[in-house]
Formats: sequence, structure tokens, C-alpha cells
Amino acid sequence: MLAVTDIPVGTKLLIAGGLTAEVTENIGDGEWLRVRLLSGEAVGSEELCHATDVVETA
Repeated sequence: MLAVTDIPVGTKLLIAGGLTAEVTENIGDGEWLRVRLLSGEAVGSEELCHATDVVETA
């Protein structure tokens, strides 16, 4: 699991399922990020992303 506490807004991520996303909010609890999907069927939608779903920062 990647430590997400210090990931800033605007960071691009590779997340579970091979999707890419951009951080729109870091909740600050070390577990959750709000992201905007940049790939996949739901491009442009925002969702919560758990730290265990973050594969790497891009």
C-alpha cells in the first residue's frame, strides 16, 4: 500500500483496474483520496479512492 498522506492535489495516479486518475482532494486521513477519472468508461467522474487501490503515482 502506498502512503497517500502527502500526495498533493493534481497528482496523476495509476489505480486498480489499470485506470488513470487525478487527485482533486486529499482527505488527509492517510487512507482516502478524491479523484477524477482520466480513463475508462467513467472519464470525468469523481470518486473516492482508497490507498490500497493506488498502484503508483504517474
